[in-house]
Amino acid sequence: MTAEQTREPAHSQPENRDADRVEIAPHGEAIRDTYTHGHHESVLRSHTWRTVLNSAAYLIPHLTPGLRVLDVGCGPGTITVDLARRVSPGTVTGVDASAAIVAQAAGLAVDEGVPNVAFRVGDVYALDFADDSFDLVHAHQVLQHLANPVAALRELRRVLKPGGILAARDVDYGGVAWYPKLPGLQSWMTAYRAVHYWNGGDPDAG
Repeated sequence: MTAEQTREPAHSQPENRDADRVEIAPHGEAIRDTYTHGHHESVLRSHTWRTVLNSAAYLIPHLTPGLRVLDVGCGPGTITVDLARRVSPGTVTGVDASAAIVAQAAGLAVDEGVPNVAFRVGDVYALDFADDSFDLVHAHQVLQHLANPVAALRELRRVLKPGGILAARDVDYGGVAWYPKLPGLQSWMTAYRAVHYWNGGDPDAG
């Protein structure tokens, strides 16, 4: 995971963003951008416990009141809402590719009484924001699902103000271990990695 301060000249969005997405898949298949985990209820339940403290604690020293924050791949919005609490009266915008999940996240913000957060459907490769829009851009467990994470990072940098913080945290399944060495778990890992690559992502993105 990284919390990197950046400083370089802003640039306009490329005329042909798709050109930046050309990349060779790990096994030579056509590039896809399919969310490997999906939005099954069991997956969403596993996300509801996530907060800044347990999932982005490295950012806490940087979360000062008044910041404008973008949370990309926000999912059900639990981290996003917590970010909003911490930067109030600043604002937080959560973006996700799924309209249903965006609606769920918006409902969470209402239920929690957090007014300084908004959610919208968006494409990480083509964000609907002007250059230099945010003080902090956050992506939690997002890069692993992307066919071209470098193009996505360029887009995140585009909407980040000079001197702002780009924060990304991702898993590295190559470093996952368990004991005892159960054959069932090994079979799951083999299948999971194959599906992840097939969907265009990288299970070792971290």
